Amino acid sequence: MTSGKLVKLVLDNARRHRREFVLSGFGIVVGVAAFVFFLALSMGVRNKVLEVFPLERVEVIAPTAGLAGADLTKRMDESTVEQIRNQSVADVGAIIPRMTVDFPVALSGYFNGDRMALEFIGDGVDPAYVREDNIGEMFKDWEADTDTPLVDCQLPKFSCEGLYYCERSDMKCHHRVPVVVSRNIIEVYNKNYAKSHGLPVIGEMEQFIVQRGGLSKMRLYFDLGQSVINMNQKKLQSEPRRVEGVLLGISDRAIPLGATIPMGYVERWNREYVGEESATAYSSIIVELENKEDVAPFGKWLIEGPNLRLEDSMGERFASIITIITLIFIVIALVIVTISAINIAHSFFMQVSERRKEIGLLRSIGGTQNNIRMLFVGEAALLGFLAGVVGVGLGIGIAMVGDWAFVNYTADFAFKPKTLFDFQAWIPVSGLGVAVLFGMIGGALPARKAAKMQPAEALTR
Repeated sequence: MTSGKLVKLVLDNARRHRREFVLSGFGIVVGVAAFVFFLALSMGVRNKVLEVFPLERVEVIAPTAGLAGADLTKRMDESTVEQIRNQSVADVGAIIPRMTVDFPVALSGYFNGDRMALEFIGDGVDPAYVREDNIGEMFKDWEADTDTPLVDCQLPKFSCEGLYYCERSDMKCHHRVPVVVSRNIIEVYNKNYAKSHGLPVIGEMEQFIVQRGGLSKMRLYFDLGQSVINMNQKKLQSEPRRVEGVLLGISDRAIPLGATIPMGYVERWNREYVGEESATAYSSIIVELENKEDVAPFGKWLIEGPNLRLEDSMGERFASIITIITLIFIVIALVIVTISAINIAHSFFMQVSERRKEIGLLRSIGGTQNNIRMLFVGEAALLGFLAGVVGVGLGIGIAMVGDWAFVNYTADFAFKPKTLFDFQAWIPVSGLGVAVLFGMIGGALPARKAAKMQPAEALTR
């Protein structure tokens, strides 16, 4: 029997026994729908989580240690950066030391006519790292150029031109400290703070800055040595003073929740207020790995080598939880498909008995055992394919309804995704593959029984 005739016979039998096909394929439809639904949901949620907490961007910190009130935490400096750069267990891209302001700073500003104040949370980084984020040449340490003399403040209003402000400690015009923030903090502000306080929502940052009157209006105030929450302050070496800043915009390389400024400012502030030790030690080092699979060996090397560790990764935690939940639901979906395969086997065993004369006739006119076997396996594969197509369509349809309900009936919150699902091409293909595979598995034993049936026995019974 040629392949073409075999295919035609399979299709003819499928039409004649379509009722049995529908009943046998119901379980595969449900199983495949669950399979593609949960896989796409897992990929969608995982992508959103890793967009906020990328796995390949890890933060190296020093384990905290103390004895009799003394801080014995290991110091990280340029030698630590060199150790990380020269290690051989992981391919490393960018290495970004961060330095935290090691004393209280109150950050304030006027927004929509109201004064807002909060405790400054932020780090200093190398300006070259952020400059690649299209912030431009504005994000730099303006105080590093000591060769250019500072201009005196203009009396009687103590004013300065452009993005400069009058520093009362020396009565000179200093450039405002450049500040960038992450998209995450804008998201938190828009979804949680702005709506509850009746403040305008920030859309595109560039447009927002223009609407507010340009960079000259994006003014912030750093009150060095002062605290909004009256926290216990360490003894400071200098008196409190005010420094002005300017919000330049958004950078994907800013710290997730806080402000990022050029490291030179943090070094000078720490040296001025708490001493040289704080001005030369890094609070953490961000390492961008070329491959997220290198996170585990790199973390092991940090512990065994320089006696450092990775900060707990929220992205890794969420990704692990999502993976476990996805595996559970996929196992459930595969159990459903397996039960369906058993149902297909039962149905085809019955068909073998009902179609014994047809089988005997085919054998008597020259059909081989392999022809009979391929006939039943082909019918089972066709059943699996058709059920798989319906199952994939049903899974996608349920996902679309779920997305619509999620978007329209859940409250707006920070990092709310536009869709919960990511139907990558391999997901529906995998669903169809699972359906065909389990259909063929279900038809394998009945096909074997039919193939062994002798022509005379089949025709006479």
